[in-house]
Amino acid sequence: MIAVAAAVFLLQAALPQTGADLPVKMGFTVNPDTVVVGQPFNLLVKVHAPKGVRFEFPEGPDTASENGVRPIELRGARAVTMLGDTAVALYRLVAWDIGAQPLRISDVRVSHEGVERRAPLATASVFVRSVLPADEDSRVPKPARPLIVLPVFNWWPWIALALATIVGGLLWWAWRRYRNRPRPPIDPWVRAQREFGKIEARDLPGSGGAREYIADMVDVTREYLAARVTGVRRSDTTSELLRAMQPRDGVERDLPALLERADFVKFARGNVGAEEAAAAGRKAREIVDHVEARLNPESEPGRRAAAARQERAA
Repeated sequence: MIAVAAAVFLLQAALPQTGADLPVKMGFTVNPDTVVVGQPFNLLVKVHAPKGVRFEFPEGPDTASENGVRPIELRGARAVTMLGDTAVALYRLVAWDIGAQPLRISDVRVSHEGVERRAPLATASVFVRSVLPADEDSRVPKPARPLIVLPVFNWWPWIALALATIVGGLLWWAWRRYRNRPRPPIDPWVRAQREFGKIEARDLPGSGGAREYIADMVDVTREYLAARVTGVRRSDTTSELLRAMQPRDGVERDLPALLERADFVKFARGNVGAEEAAAAGRKAREIVDHVEARLNPESEPGRRAAAARQERAA
């Protein structure tokens, strides 16, 4: 192949021309002339012409593909230089298909004073040998793959799910805040009346629970006094509570006896009859009402006490 290419150097390009003859000599060399797929090789082109001529070398091989394969491809850019009256062009090429592959490079154009000649490179070729075993030499190139098409993803269901999750979370948070909201304080006298009602609804004195009944009623009384009377605490002993209360007026004078009887029942497991337990429960209610009327005249017990005083005065 090299020898044949060198011989072509002696060939003169013969094209129709206008004006005097323009002698042009061209030669080319393919090195190496036998390669494997993907192996680079060089095409060296030399064109000799008289002084003052203008050379135009092609940019590279034809890049059109065959069966989805581009047989010859230019690596980098061509290199063109002048050596006296000789123009030299170097192409670094690579082959991508096996067999004898023409380099598919256009003619070199040489022009001078309106006269143009073309030096053909149609005979330039390279042989690409296969590295496959002999029984696989008849390879058929695969067609070019289509462009990658990304699937269109429908985000709307996921956006709706995210919004529903956010709304659900906000509703759950609002419900938790509402459920755990601070409860308004209950008036001590109202709470005591509610607890007295629950204990009496169980009918403990009539069912053998007289001791439990009197203990529960006195506990409610203690809770009320601790919430309403200054200086009284729920943890006070009987003596501490009486010292803080100092009950002397009206029904409050019965408070020490009531507390002592409850202590006897709770701690000494003392016996108490149903009638005595019921009377102690009524006494606990009277003490709570009396203390509430004394400390809070605007309350219901306070208004009842004021009305009773007016009736007696009348």
